[in-house]
Amino acid sequence: MWVSILVIVTSAFGTALRFCQDRLFCRLKGNTAMSIFAASLIACLVCGILNALVTLVEVSPLLLEIVCAGFLCGYSSFAVISTVAALLARPKGGWKKSLFYSFSSFLLSLCFYFIGFFGVLILH
Repeated sequence: MWVSILVIVTSAFGTALRFCQDRLFCRLKGNTAMSIFAASLIACLVCGILNALVTLVEVSPLLLEIVCAGFLCGYSSFAVISTVAALLARPKGGWKKSLFYSFSSFLLSLCFYFIGFFGVLILH
């Protein structure tokens, strides 16, 4: 039960951090699309690093669950990517930008996960 509570609490912290990051990107860039992109890549990198640490130094699987299912899910929320993709597709001809954004988010997120995972394994 306490693990579920920790996942909920850390998810709230991740969501709050993401909100602050979105506000900052909106002030700097004028939109939040890049903030969502960055959050997804950062979350995948951290998740890959944590998974490698579980393998190497026997970090608690509970910690992995709390951080990945809690904080990182609240922070990255891949559901937001679909919202941005839909918004990018709205203007005439925007479907190209939407497809590029969606595929690059997906592919780069996988790459960042594996960079984090294998980076830790190689550096160990």
